[in-house]
Amino acid sequence: MKKQMIRLAVMTAAISACMTVSALAAGWKTDNSGRWYENSDGSYPRNQWQWIDNDGDGMSECYYFDENGYVLTSTTTPDGCEVNGIGAWVKDGEIQTQAGGTSSSGSGSSSYGTGWNDWGGWYSGYNSDPEWYDHVEGLSEGDRAAYHYDAKYYKGDSKTQEYVDKVYEQYNRISANPTAETAAAEMVWVDIPVWRLRNGQKVADTTRVQVLSSIADEVKEIFTEIYNGPEQFPINSIGGYAWRSNGLGSNHSAGLAIDINPDQNPQVRADGTVIVGNKWEPGVNPYSIGRDSDVVKAFGKHGWGWGAAFSTKDYMHFDW
Repeated sequence: MKKQMIRLAVMTAAISACMTVSALAAGWKTDNSGRWYENSDGSYPRNQWQWIDNDGDGMSECYYFDENGYVLTSTTTPDGCEVNGIGAWVKDGEIQTQAGGTSSSGSGSSSYGTGWNDWGGWYSGYNSDPEWYDHVEGLSEGDRAAYHYDAKYYKGDSKTQEYVDKVYEQYNRISANPTAETAAAEMVWVDIPVWRLRNGQKVADTTRVQVLSSIADEVKEIFTEIYNGPEQFPINSIGGYAWRSNGLGSNHSAGLAIDINPDQNPQVRADGTVIVGNKWEPGVNPYSIGRDSDVVKAFGKHGWGWGAAFSTKDYMHFDW
């Protein structure tokens, strides 16, 4: 879902789906009825979307405000878009962003802003706290992990255009005739080093994962970095290419997604229902992927998306 070509397409869709409002913001406000966004001239958005750069990094999330000016959260907007626990627009589970937009500080270059305090109210100095998401009351640990990944580790510009074009060309061959046979012809097996956990000890081993041939070298590099990391993260199960019933609706069908330790890094709905796997326990279960794990550091460095950002959490899942 987050391969570079799809990410670019999503950005185009985001621009058309959400109206950009050119207004300087005084910041977020809250009362007993909800949360709204006040512009520097005292006005506030109503019945519309607005792109807002909350942390002054030049990238904005898109928020929908109702007829009374309150931001909608954890729901579907009137025009059919999904918003997460803080109201940011998500598509296919991924938080949508674009460059520019309204700044929380009232200036796109300022580092001053607003954020949540520990009791659910707003406080000044949002941007002075780089881990602001840890102070958002009601935000799930999975959402916090997703924001943390985006803020600290995700490098979306890590791939060269030549490399992206090469992968895009190969992907297009599959999409021109989307069948398991067509896809399988584009795949290769990659031998990777891994750590196993046996009798409480880390043991060096190797395994294989099948992916799109054009990303094979990158996959090898990622898992070598994980293997060489100080955590010695153990891997007992890994999956890559697998033709799915929804075809290219899944990046696994294109060999552009990898699942790691699915039992300890499950798929979980927003209501807590586990779809695949058992329980996500980073810091407790050594097979669970924590938000500062060598796994997220390596995949983030290479610009892969993490399924923690999906509305249905998919902690095992990384995609190109």
